[in-house]
Amino acid sequence: MRRCQGKRSQLSRRIRTGVAVVGMVIGALQAPVVWSDAPSFTLAESIEAHASLEFRENALVVPASGRYAAWIEGSKLMIAFAPDFKPKELLATPDGSALNAAYASPDDVSLYYTRGTETAAFGPYAAKDTREFWRVDVTTGQTQRLATGRDVPEGKPVFSPKGRSFAIVRGPMVYEYWLEGDRLLQRPMLENNAEHYAAKKLTSLAYSPDGRRLAFVSWRKAGQSYVAIVDVQSGKARYLQPGIFRDHSPVWSPDGREVAFVRTPGNWTREYRFSAEKQGAPWSLLVAAADGDSLRTLWQADAGVGSVFDAYGVGSWLERELETSQLLWTAGGHIVFPWEKTGWVSVYAIPAKGGAPRSLMQGTGEVTMPVPSIDGRSLLFASNVDDSARLHVWRAPLNGGDAERLTSGGVEHSPVALAGGVVAYVGNDKGRMPNRHMLMTGAASRRALGAYPRDSARNRKLWEQFVDVEVVPVQASDGIVTQQLIYWPRGVPPKNGYPVIISAKGGPEGRVSPGNGVYTALGQFAVSRGYGFVEMNYRGGTGNGLDYRVPAERGAKGGSEVRDIEALVRHLRGRRDVDAKRVGIMGGSYGGFIVSLALTRLRQYFAAGVHMSGVGDWVGEMKLDQRDEAWASAPPEYIQLSERMQIEELAFRSSAPANIAAWRAPTLITMGEMDRSGHMEGIIDLGYRLLEQGTHVEFSIAPEAGHSGPRARPMDKVFEFFERTL
Repeated sequence: MRRCQGKRSQLSRRIRTGVAVVGMVIGALQAPVVWSDAPSFTLAESIEAHASLEFRENALVVPASGRYAAWIEGSKLMIAFAPDFKPKELLATPDGSALNAAYASPDDVSLYYTRGTETAAFGPYAAKDTREFWRVDVTTGQTQRLATGRDVPEGKPVFSPKGRSFAIVRGPMVYEYWLEGDRLLQRPMLENNAEHYAAKKLTSLAYSPDGRRLAFVSWRKAGQSYVAIVDVQSGKARYLQPGIFRDHSPVWSPDGREVAFVRTPGNWTREYRFSAEKQGAPWSLLVAAADGDSLRTLWQADAGVGSVFDAYGVGSWLERELETSQLLWTAGGHIVFPWEKTGWVSVYAIPAKGGAPRSLMQGTGEVTMPVPSIDGRSLLFASNVDDSARLHVWRAPLNGGDAERLTSGGVEHSPVALAGGVVAYVGNDKGRMPNRHMLMTGAASRRALGAYPRDSARNRKLWEQFVDVEVVPVQASDGIVTQQLIYWPRGVPPKNGYPVIISAKGGPEGRVSPGNGVYTALGQFAVSRGYGFVEMNYRGGTGNGLDYRVPAERGAKGGSEVRDIEALVRHLRGRRDVDAKRVGIMGGSYGGFIVSLALTRLRQYFAAGVHMSGVGDWVGEMKLDQRDEAWASAPPEYIQLSERMQIEELAFRSSAPANIAAWRAPTLITMGEMDRSGHMEGIIDLGYRLLEQGTHVEFSIAPEAGHSGPRARPMDKVFEFFERTL
């Protein structure tokens, strides 16, 4: 008993000392950060200049006719009409408050938009709801406020073919909205029947061409999903031969007589976060009669490579997040779908009456979500074929012939078809200038569609000062090649070389590419202060094929990503302009796990690390994911105890706590307490393990922040920490 008390006493003294040190550090970090020899721009200015990189707030809104393109610029709603697509201001909010989202109706006249925010009630404070839902006539500019507060439709509306109504999912119910004069009316669309009670959520709403029916996907409590058709007027729904599969991505035939969808087999009762494999029971394309019980298998994937369905570049485990169909049914009678037959996600077309699928894209690379041209004769998509590190816009004819690359130079993606054969897309130049909308009006004609987001004289000056990114392929010891984005200061390097900061994205899905990084703003500022900066791609992301997307021993199955970290560091250490003794690493979310791999398994290479809202112990992380996010992340409780113990033992050995004694580099841990993707419990456990063994660790906890809020990943504190430790 005395020995136990002695150990507890020693631990208490260590913790009290650690907490005191942490308290002083946090107090120091809360003071204004002052850097000597300040560059010509501040970190805050760099963040402002890069604020448009994700480009979500400025997404183009285009009706099916392609008659116009609209987009949000802060408090303004901009529009450009065919044929010249010259931008002009359609409206601006009177008080200068930002707009949230805009939606185009198929009637070619109505554009709907939202503004305002909602704050929940707390203690003596009443709830504050300033949300508003508006309609604007794009021809006259006349506006109507249709709803306020709780009456505002939530989510993205799906319009009926003529735009007379739209449908929205709220919980396990579909609601239909329509206008009567100045009133926005609504009604539930589904009957109160028992077959709907096991639904967890509904996705992929799709009106039939005549607007009389609506297809949707019902995701069930046991993990499977069904495709259903509901009669818009009666509310009667019919499930299309439901089974033990995941049926999703419904799409209507042009005549409205049939519905095609994807059927994905799998044992969903045993599913957990890292259970996805490269091969399995093959998925298939099914076609169902809209007015009958007939269901036919149009095509089934081959066994082996490509047998597990992968939605365009997001990974099969994200099927639960699919909101729109991954299929297209063309006017020419073909169904277009993604397939990973070659080990790379590409686009294929198959006759709806039956036959063999034909690849619409050749070469090594992957294809993003395609969209049809206005005339229906071709597809537009972004792909990294012929340029593995970057996306460019391509056009593929549907009636035969080779795909044609339409853009080059920087990174171009998210194509949109407009009237007159005009193509809009998002592009940037070498990663130095921010993304903006571009128009392609001919074979050699390119011009900007409006100004840069956040355009100002000050930002334009900053963009000129930013450095171009160097894309470097790096091969790991097991042959996996990753594309690394490296920024170097201008001028002659110092005698001992540059210190380097490596940043690891979250995910691991997705990828960073020039102009589309996660921490580019910090990187450009760090470069201006004499650091090299790396935005790291590591295995598990998209764009580089199946073996890269689903690597062996990844994450909780062994942490094979450590090989990519080591390959990158060895590349850097082989350069004369790098100070090998001053290399730090930072990362958020899954990137925090990458930081823990670096600081435990490759401790000899790193002088400091910043762990942001990241993974500590995979066993706890998967259980907390399941608790907070309600998806099958942890191994199920009812499998054999011995099997679950093996899974959890491997997950623990793949985590930082299993190698915590090696973690000696000074570390900053940041976290938003309102985070539901990362978990405070994991950060507390990791932090105390480091304190207990005497590792220098500092904390920055933001009680009000979520997973990726500014306070959850405070870049000023991150840079100040690296200034002291590198």
